[in-house]
Amino acid sequence: MRGEFAILVITLAFAATAAAQDACLTGASTLSDQRAIAALRTTTETNCPCASYVAPRERRDYRRCARQQITAALDAATLRRECLRTARLLYRGAVCGTGRIACGGVKLSDGSLRCRLASTTGGNQCDGSAKIVESACTEQTYCTDVIDWTAATCIDPRQRGPYGVGARQVLFTKDSVASPGTPRPLDTIVWYPTTPDAAPIDNYYDAVFDAPLDLSGGPYPLLMFSHGSCGYPAQSTFLTALLASYGYVVAAPPHPGNTIFEFPSCAGAQATSFQERPQDIIFVTDQLLAANADNTSPFFGAIDPERIGMSGHSFGGLTTYLVQGSDPRFRIAIPMAPAAFNSFALTVPSLTVLGQIDGVVNNAATRTAYQNSSAPKIKVEIEHAGHYAFSDGCFPSPDCNPPVTTTQDESHAAVLRWVVPFVQRYLAGDDSYEPFLNSVPPGVDVEQVR
Repeated sequence: MRGEFAILVITLAFAATAAAQDACLTGASTLSDQRAIAALRTTTETNCPCASYVAPRERRDYRRCARQQITAALDAATLRRECLRTARLLYRGAVCGTGRIACGGVKLSDGSLRCRLASTTGGNQCDGSAKIVESACTEQTYCTDVIDWTAATCIDPRQRGPYGVGARQVLFTKDSVASPGTPRPLDTIVWYPTTPDAAPIDNYYDAVFDAPLDLSGGPYPLLMFSHGSCGYPAQSTFLTALLASYGYVVAAPPHPGNTIFEFPSCAGAQATSFQERPQDIIFVTDQLLAANADNTSPFFGAIDPERIGMSGHSFGGLTTYLVQGSDPRFRIAIPMAPAAFNSFALTVPSLTVLGQIDGVVNNAATRTAYQNSSAPKIKVEIEHAGHYAFSDGCFPSPDCNPPVTTTQDESHAAVLRWVVPFVQRYLAGDDSYEPFLNSVPPGVDVEQVR
């Protein structure tokens, strides 16, 4: 035992030394560095509030205060010295005390990103050039956010879009596939755009229940969402509700027999669910398109039948492969931590997202399914994230064990950073989101063919 303990100590010491040698935001240190920088930002914003440094002559005072926070973090060993340069760039690229705004820039020749501070006098100074497209990021304080979270577009996909979010629960009933003649009720949640001032928000739906549908930007793309095994339609409102704020109708039916409300028997319903799930999605899609054409329906004229996409988590990811392979109406596919098989392949634009430490599904099979799929395709692997990175909550387990793993908020930020731009680009057809897909912030491994 004494020898084993010595080996353990040496191993841990070696690991600590290796981590200390990582460049900032790389290797095994990526997650801890991200958290250290986030903590430094919080401390700086508390002790050196940007809004209190207004006139350009106060920039020096802000920088002095920011440097003091960095020194304190280094002294307390909450920030690695390898991250000193990154921390300095954080405050040097801040608008605090400058009287300026951040300009995000995308270089046309190679898609590279940049950010600079520009004067606010004399009109819009973020006017770019023949070689660089620039945007005025008036909502961002730091150039680091402009690059990492807006890809120089000034749109932060972690934040809600221009619409308010409404939700309805609509009951559709179909025949069971596995037991013909047996009714199968599909009490479906539908999120949709409403007016920005709609209230109050219902916490279960993360939306205003029964709010009027805002047709001003319609008809909207339709995105179907399939929950995980023993999940439920509202399991991922961080994503489903937020997408509605960008101008989408998002529909999530339950898969009876395989929801949390039938726990624990839901876990044994895999074989039946394999038959039922794709038809659940297709049936609800049919019903929503019928409602779209019915002038007595609250969804009349709300959906663009030429822009329909499929998404899902875990068994819902498996369902995504099955639905896309059987119904040509689905124009994009987003399997998230899918229970994939090696034989799967997607033939439409696809975004495959997985957690690198997923202990529930077979990531190797997901990678093979990605390789089998047609371009354009993107695979995003979130470092230190497990199976539940794609749901609102998680089961305490090796897959969800902060601070060793990512927190739900950290996971959700990474998911939104890729899913929102992908659907905007490939389902809504908005090319302005290309910079997101061409750049890779720390904390993810990305492979793509486009």
